Amino acid sequence: MHPIFVIAFAAAPLLAFAADDEHVNVSLLSEQAALVPGKTAWLGVRLEHAPHWHTYWINPGDSGLPTKLSWQLPPGFHAGEIAWPAPARIRVGDLYNFGYEGDMLLPVSVDVPADAQPGTTVHIGAEAKWLICREECIPGKTRLALEVPVGSATAATARNAPALFDAARSALPQPAPWQGAAHEHDDKIEITLHGADLPTPSDALLVQRKIINYTPPQISNTPSDVTIVFAKSDYFTAAPSRVDLVLRTDAAHAWSVSVPFSSYP
Repeated sequence: MHPIFVIAFAAAPLLAFAADDEHVNVSLLSEQAALVPGKTAWLGVRLEHAPHWHTYWINPGDSGLPTKLSWQLPPGFHAGEIAWPAPARIRVGDLYNFGYEGDMLLPVSVDVPADAQPGTTVHIGAEAKWLICREECIPGKTRLALEVPVGSATAATARNAPALFDAARSALPQPAPWQGAAHEHDDKIEITLHGADLPTPSDALLVQRKIINYTPPQISNTPSDVTIVFAKSDYFTAAPSRVDLVLRTDAAHAWSVSVPFSSYP
């Protein structure tokens, strides 16, 4: 299949639409009505998936590729990495993937330089690349552009699509203070967490690839700890120094924790 290439320009000052590629509609939004010199602004790439189609998280699982963004910004502006909302576990046959369905916003922070001039307009460009899948997969690509004014903090208080940005933020894994460690044990990777107010997870996944097999893990709880046992990936070659874990209890709550990877004595 050939990539889908669409050029989109802003139809409104704070929203740039990409033409619908049949399976996903991609658009670029600015949360703030104006950019404030010396402050951080938030943009969002909105992915409106057709029913039963999905795109991918930073770790896509058994197959797929994460969505990629390349920014074209004026001098002094800097875009951060995608702030990835916690994904869904999506089963396709014998494969387990991690990604997004329905209407999803991927937030990105942008640092506005202190010398940005109020009263001017900033051109923000982005190239988005994605892989959209059901059982078959189709790569897509589009260029997006926004014209956003530079103004005062008062002007920036007006928000565009607040429900979308709030939903994306609430889906971000919340950093957790728990301690723990990961261990390789025969054909398993075992992670134990200790601390107060540990949830009872319904699922767990790793940001890093080629560490675990992506079948659902075995999860057990005591009042003071949680143990998560994954099957080891067939592609595991060496233990990393740390692993980044995402825990989910339901569709609305997720936590993140980084733990060292240790060896059993």
